[in-house]
Amino acid sequence: FLGDSIGSASDLGETISKTGVVFGESSAAVMAWSENAATALGQSKSEALAAASTFGNLFVSMGMANDTSADMSTNLVGLASDLASFNNMDPAEVLDKLKAGLLGSAEPMQSLGVNMNAAMVSQKALEMGLAATTDALTPAMLAQARYAIILEQTGTAQGDFARTSGGLANQQRIL
Repeated sequence: FLGDSIGSASDLGETISKTGVVFGESSAAVMAWSENAATALGQSKSEALAAASTFGNLFVSMGMANDTSADMSTNLVGLASDLASFNNMDPAEVLDKLKAGLLGSAEPMQSLGVNMNAAMVSQKALEMGLAATTDALTPAMLAQARYAIILEQTGTAQGDFARTSGGLANQQRIL
């Protein structure tokens, strides 16, 4: 037990450090968001921070600003909890599917009720005013367009974890 406790504390410390590096000035907001992760998301603080930091690292590497990266990352972790609850899936599996979808893999997203293809993503990016032409689209712009499509097409699942948090499956996640 003591070894597990020390290991968990060490892991949390590493995750907090990663969060600080990835999100910079926005890390305080991400840390505050993670404080009630167990009851709000059915994930431990460490799990929520790790997932958000993974998304954040991806977004920052694409050139997104820290505040944009922090907002998108925390929203995606919350969405993963809702989608996991709605589809009775493991949140880690949903997080992997969301990451794949943000990177342009449409197939994993279909099991979450999201249908998108390259043409839809380009059109959405242009509609959002991210670029004037498809030739000018950067990986960050495409990720933002995919993010918007994902949010649009998951509306029925959004908020499901909170709606069903009293149920057995979500109570087990909270515990």
